[in-house]
Amino acid sequence: MKWKNLTVSQILDQAAEQRPDHEVLYDLFRRMTYCELQEEVEALAAALVRMGVRKGERIGVCLPNWHETAAIYLAVAKIGAIVVPFNTRYRSHEVAHIVQNAQTKVVFVCEEFAEHIGIDLLLPLVEHVVTVRFKRSEAADYAQLLLEGRGGTLPVVDIDPVEDVFCILYTSGTTGFPKGAMLTHQNVIYTAAQTVETLACGAEDVFLVPVPLFHVFGMISCFMSTLLSQARMVLQEKYKAVDALRLIEQERVTVHHAVPTMFILELNHPDFSTFNLSSLRTGIIAAAPCPAETIKQLREKMGLNICVSYGATETSAAVTFTLLDDEETNILETVGKGAFEAEIKIVNDQKETLEAGQVGEIVCRSLGVMKGYYQAPEQTHQALDTEGWYYTGDLGTLDQNGYLRIVGRKKEMIIRGGYNIYPREIEELLYRHPKIMEAAVVGLPDSVMGEIVCAAVRLRENAVATEEEMKSYLKQQLADYKVPNRIVFVDDLPLTASGKIQKGRLKDRLMETYEPR
Repeated sequence: MKWKNLTVSQILDQAAEQRPDHEVLYDLFRRMTYCELQEEVEALAAALVRMGVRKGERIGVCLPNWHETAAIYLAVAKIGAIVVPFNTRYRSHEVAHIVQNAQTKVVFVCEEFAEHIGIDLLLPLVEHVVTVRFKRSEAADYAQLLLEGRGGTLPVVDIDPVEDVFCILYTSGTTGFPKGAMLTHQNVIYTAAQTVETLACGAEDVFLVPVPLFHVFGMISCFMSTLLSQARMVLQEKYKAVDALRLIEQERVTVHHAVPTMFILELNHPDFSTFNLSSLRTGIIAAAPCPAETIKQLREKMGLNICVSYGATETSAAVTFTLLDDEETNILETVGKGAFEAEIKIVNDQKETLEAGQVGEIVCRSLGVMKGYYQAPEQTHQALDTEGWYYTGDLGTLDQNGYLRIVGRKKEMIIRGGYNIYPREIEELLYRHPKIMEAAVVGLPDSVMGEIVCAAVRLRENAVATEEEMKSYLKQQLADYKVPNRIVFVDDLPLTASGKIQKGRLKDRLMETYEPR
């Protein structure tokens, strides 16, 4: 409970005081100790104050997993301003929406942003653009800011961890523009603390950070958890399975968090067996449905005592965890129980609480649940009720012991001829097939049945299969109405920057070759 009244910058201050010479991060560009990171944070914070940044103002960050990203997040937090990370894969209209919606005062950008979107887009919308690891005459330079800020004085800023917002994370909404979830200092520290506690993390641990720091999983479960445990993190600028495996061996990584797709790519890499992964101890698999077969392989082949977690941007990442000593069935079939002081319930469409085993919407309440959506009171009201319960839009069941099973997204449920079909059930079976590497199931429109079931399947290297073979396999284990009408073999599945399968884009792709009745 030591974390309860702390702010994000105080977490760094504690670590720098207690372990000044302990390495905090390595991004393949630079190694930094806690003391060095604190010095850079203080210089940058002083420079931002000189720029005119005040408490509560929004600072945009469009950078990959670099040490500068870590320093910016912490410097912004130190002066009570608010971090607004951008997905580095956003298009110009998405960036413009976020900059205008959040009313950002300063935006930090990388060269990739300048090349693909252009600084000109930002100049009329913000007061300052700051370039990182490259220079432009019309923008300020990060390295120069550090020089100007060194030795500068910082004003005393009163930050309330419960009320004051640390970051606004824009969710990748399936419809319309992204919404900005406001996460307070307490929100993010709470989830980081639950992660550290659940995985028994300490200063001797080494975290691999393959997930982007602009994503809630990377920012909180990886980055904040490292700082809270005063450990070390290895930042991957761009995810590649072979690089992740190489870094685990080289840096003796002990904690490996990732989304299922990343773990699947690592387990199936042709050189997997040549890497020494004996340093691995534990990690979290989350941010997308976790196939039981993948979890089994992580435990057997990678030696990871893996924890399964469930949450959302709006819950500051994880709200449930399986435990290190949980029974195997709980780890393979559930996403665990509610974290410390977290409450989970299942409700029907009338918002009535359902009994154990009944399928309904997952609703949760915890210290990690967001303050609300920025400048969106109506959407906040739809997601959060007056008692602080967050309505996730996910379907699930709770068992008698409080373990949560995910059935699927409410919006992804397929209704075929009046029958409710949950894609997750079919996907789990496909993942168990020895020839299949990845799979996703979506509904496609049909004038007779309403919707039909379509599975997109990516085979393992050198594997050969037919649609009939796959249907025959599924018919042995599923009710006939659940067996996909179409099974399409694909070379890849569209992914978000954080590694989630984008079912909306997949559906669009499948519709190109589908003629509905």
